[in-house]
Amino acid sequence: MANYSRWDDIKKQRPAPGNETRAGIEQDFALGKLIYELRTQAELSQRELAERMGTTQSVISRLEEGGGARDRLDTLARVATARDRHLVVSFPEHVPKRLKEAVQVT
Repeated sequence: MANYSRWDDIKKQRPAPGNETRAGIEQDFALGKLIYELRTQAELSQRELAERMGTTQSVISRLEEGGGARDRLDTLARVATARDRHLVVSFPEHVPKRLKEAVQVT
C-alpha cells in the first residue's frame, strides 16, 4: 500500500492541465474517433488498415485511442490514402459551424 500512497501524493503535486492542453487532448480524441469511424465504415480491421498504411496494428490502436494524430499530418494523409479518401487542410477566414466528417483543429 505504500507505493499507492506515494503515487497519490505525486498526483496531488502535479498541476492540473490548462485549457490549451485540454483542448489538444479533445482534438486528439476527436481525430481518433474519426479514424476509427473511417476504418469501421470500410469494414477494415486495425491490422488491415495498418497494412494499407505501411505501419503496424499497434500504431492504429494508439491513433484511435487519441494518440496524437493531430501533430502528424503525414499520418493523417496515410489514413486518407488507405481509405481512398482525401485529406483537406485549409486556412479559411471563416469556418462553417459543422463540417461533415471533419475535426476542426484550432
